[in-house]
Amino acid sequence: MKESGFRTIIKGVSTERKIIWGGQNMDAIRFYSRTGNTEKVANLLSEQLNVKAESIDSPISEPVDRLFLGGGVYNMSADKRLKAYAADLDPATVKEVFLFGTSGSVFTIEKQLTKVLKKKRIPVSDEHLFLHGVMPKMGNISGHQKTEIEEFAKGAVTQ
Repeated sequence: MKESGFRTIIKGVSTERKIIWGGQNMDAIRFYSRTGNTEKVANLLSEQLNVKAESIDSPISEPVDRLFLGGGVYNMSADKRLKAYAADLDPATVKEVFLFGTSGSVFTIEKQLTKVLKKKRIPVSDEHLFLHGVMPKMGNISGHQKTEIEEFAKGAVTQ
């Protein structure tokens, strides 16, 4: 589903077959947030997936099937700390990354992080979530955006 303007862009669910380590899916949520908006999205995603959302200061300590990795757009770019975190991920530990983020404009972190992750040979899901029009300190995530977060979580776990 694609919506233009200041709305979320969610691409279709990947049909890739998943191999499950240890018989059950292991998920992790990591984010980098300067203003708190991406952290809000990470926490709402955490509620949907029943997985603790942690900043990128918390390393991935065990293998995960799905890493939900989020960040904001700052001066039309992903923060250098988030890019460095992605570059340091181990493909033996992370099977697939689901990107999410926030932006006050129409820009996303997708291309920059996908390039870094593909260089590491870590698959990036076609399913992603970017909330646009989320300005620093402008209030809470809207009801519509909360619904989009729920749909993103449901789409990711059915892969």
